[in-house]
Amino acid sequence: MSDIKNSLSLLLFLIFLFSYLAKLMILKKKHKIQANVLTKGKTDSQIRRTEAFVKSTTFIWGLMWFLLSVFEPTISYWIVPLARNEYLSGLGILIMALGLAIFIVAMISMKTSWRVGIDKSTQSSLVTDGIYQLTRNPAFVGFDLMFIGLFVTYPNILTLGIAVLNIWAIHHLIVQEEKHLKETFNEEYLKYFYNTKRYICF
Repeated sequence: MSDIKNSLSLLLFLIFLFSYLAKLMILKKKHKIQANVLTKGKTDSQIRRTEAFVKSTTFIWGLMWFLLSVFEPTISYWIVPLARNEYLSGLGILIMALGLAIFIVAMISMKTSWRVGIDKSTQSSLVTDGIYQLTRNPAFVGFDLMFIGLFVTYPNILTLGIAVLNIWAIHHLIVQEEKHLKETFNEEYLKYFYNTKRYICF
């Protein structure tokens, strides 16, 4: 069962990495858009600090996801799991898969407006249809589910810390992004802001 879990986890990681890089490449090659603006461009110090924090925490999360998928027996020797349960691991894989699916749908729905970070240098359109009718931040909801899913799949103190840290970092980026969108789209965004939840239920 452990081999199946690790194989599925690695497959999900590779799908995530491929879809993320493919979106960046399509925007760059086909539309001449530099979509990865995290810690780049003209932003104030607060946004830059938040983005640097998100960049660091998500890198650690991605690295840990890969390492656990490939070297779980070795890592488990050094970092004792909080629980060993096949059903729990299966649930974790399902949570990660759901988060990944939501993330991919969100990327596709954003079309050429999708950005990694807060882009103050180029004007994009406000996307409010499709999955964006359910939540203002579906890509981030997808990320949060993947953070939680990694912990549930590999429950140890390190993945718990990574999940909590990343959810906290992403929340702060969302708050900064909301300020930017209010300044950029004014009434159009405010109407969307008050009619659509930040995280599906709240």
